[in-house]
Amino acid sequence: MGLSEPGEYDILILDAALKQSLASARSLGRAGLRVALAECVPLPQATLPAFRSRYCSRALVLPNLEKDAPAFIAALTRFVTEHSPRVILPSGDATISVLRAYREQLAGLGCVLALAPESALEIANDKYRTLALAQSLGISRPRSIRIHSVNELSAAVAEFGFPFVVKPTVSWTKGTVGRNIPVDVVNQEEAREATERLLTVGCGVLAQEWVRGRREGVTLFVVADEPVASCGHVAHRTTPPLGGASVVRESVPVPPEILDASLRLVKAAGIQGICEVEFRRDEQNRPLLMEMNARLAGTIENAVQSGVDFPLMIWRWATGLAVEPVTTYRYGVRTRWLHGDLRWLTANWGRVGRPDSVSHSSGIWDILSEFTRSHHYDYFDWHDLRPFMAELRCSIDATRKLIARV
Repeated sequence: MGLSEPGEYDILILDAALKQSLASARSLGRAGLRVALAECVPLPQATLPAFRSRYCSRALVLPNLEKDAPAFIAALTRFVTEHSPRVILPSGDATISVLRAYREQLAGLGCVLALAPESALEIANDKYRTLALAQSLGISRPRSIRIHSVNELSAAVAEFGFPFVVKPTVSWTKGTVGRNIPVDVVNQEEAREATERLLTVGCGVLAQEWVRGRREGVTLFVVADEPVASCGHVAHRTTPPLGGASVVRESVPVPPEILDASLRLVKAAGIQGICEVEFRRDEQNRPLLMEMNARLAGTIENAVQSGVDFPLMIWRWATGLAVEPVTTYRYGVRTRWLHGDLRWLTANWGRVGRPDSVSHSSGIWDILSEFTRSHHYDYFDWHDLRPFMAELRCSIDATRKLIARV
């Protein structure tokens, strides 16, 4: 896989602000590919760690797709026309939602959008449809109620009691700024406010029982309906604390019951390429399906460190090359997103006593003791230090703000 001619790029990785985009750029850059990275969020270019990477051959700032999707598409199309990337790799929910309608247009320019088939995305990107498919397959899932108006919340209160979770059916809609995220609610007023907020942006709503056990997941790569690689993980902490991006995760063997359920779900949905399926244990230690993501997730760094190079698999699959099966990986590899861990501590500080929170002293201990447990850090690479230094500056600023709050 030699470098492209000057001015051309093998792949354009979107959503450069996401840590999985940097992990992908490093993986593909090490393989000899010429990588362009792009972002459209309103952040100063100098603050984006991925743009500082030695593997970033081109840093591209696109119009904000949440405010002006046509301008975003026009700028992206212009870049593809002028620089001929063979593959576009998006990771953000908003980006994927906007780009799906332009898959054929990009293909006409000789560029593959590295995503699962449309029929599979319709299921994977909608939590209600994912859970409905799981129910038809006999896969355990949390008790859930579809909410169409705040007047229907009484049924959820009667079914679950407080606390329970108000969850969006989709992570992004045209009326959303950022992502729609699930929230815990502990009284009627919080439930009403969370439901109204999601309904206002045109998002479906699920009321769901709060499942308090450990978070487990598996990343799969599927080619022609057959899994060619899998990598299991436990997410020890996430930000937001209820269940967002993992900030500390560890590679583990995939429990047989999780692997079986995941493979059946992915096959029934028609997923091809990369996919992550997430579960959470209930009080009886049963794994309950939480969601399925047909995209690169924040756990990819952990998989790469464990010996499963999913970004390179995506490139080979998207360009029609053979994808070699990976049957083994290292267990017990613990990776940490330091800035995210500090964000977790900050969020937890104001949530003590709520679901998925710990005491102030336990939170500080978790943060400090992690320095003796995690030996791999997102953004850190001895051969590519500038992204880590950029991220470290953000972490120092976050620490100062946390200390000021204390």
